[in-house]
Amino acid sequence: MRSPDTNRERPRILVVDDDPHTLRYVRGVLSESGYELSVTADPSDVPRLLHDGQPHLMLLDLMLPGTDGIELMRTVSDLANKPVIFLSAYGQDDVIARAFDSGASDYVVKPFSPTELVARINAAMRRHWSPLSDIEFGKPFVLHDLVIDYAQRRVSVSGTQIELTNTEYRVLVELSTNAGRIMTHEQLVRRVWGHNNSSDSAPVRIIVMRLRSKLGDDAENPSYIFTKRRVGYWMAEADEGTGALA
Repeated sequence: MRSPDTNRERPRILVVDDDPHTLRYVRGVLSESGYELSVTADPSDVPRLLHDGQPHLMLLDLMLPGTDGIELMRTVSDLANKPVIFLSAYGQDDVIARAFDSGASDYVVKPFSPTELVARINAAMRRHWSPLSDIEFGKPFVLHDLVIDYAQRRVSVSGTQIELTNTEYRVLVELSTNAGRIMTHEQLVRRVWGHNNSSDSAPVRIIVMRLRSKLGDDAENPSYIFTKRRVGYWMAEADEGTGALA
């Protein structure tokens, strides 16, 4: 599906939440912000609404009648190529980790302000529809057995390709293209999620945890991603002769 042209059409958002109060609140906030909305409390409506409405983004409640948002992400194939933001009253790290692992673009804990919701939606839309121009990056980044081929958007360890979510890949790109420098939690939240003035480091910590797991990197004795406690993360500079942004 093509990206929304804001000069010609309003961005379309599908909202799935079984709480009537949340649906009314979100409908009011987003209608005033110029979005075109489809809303439902019934998860069984999702495949039809995705097909008929072709939304550019989906707001998805974590807990739904007879299922949950994470299960819906697994079973509805049309969600694979759309930005999905979870809405939930649960802010525990393990729950947020499961949501990101399912492919979510973001996770917003209830209650949330109109300003926060609109900012998260706009950031997710920008990330999805205006992704990193990987072809502009130079040589692949090589650090020991880790290879990041920016042009091909391919990550491998010891020759084995590693499947990353879009958010995991963007965090890895930020760390590798700034190799040798500490990236603070705030910098990563701003650059990857597009959130300004956020002191919540949980999304970054969770994504780095998942990256380490997929890359086989031991947090206690890392080879790729290093921790500066209470500050952020950094990667060592690439092996000589390989690339990163200057």
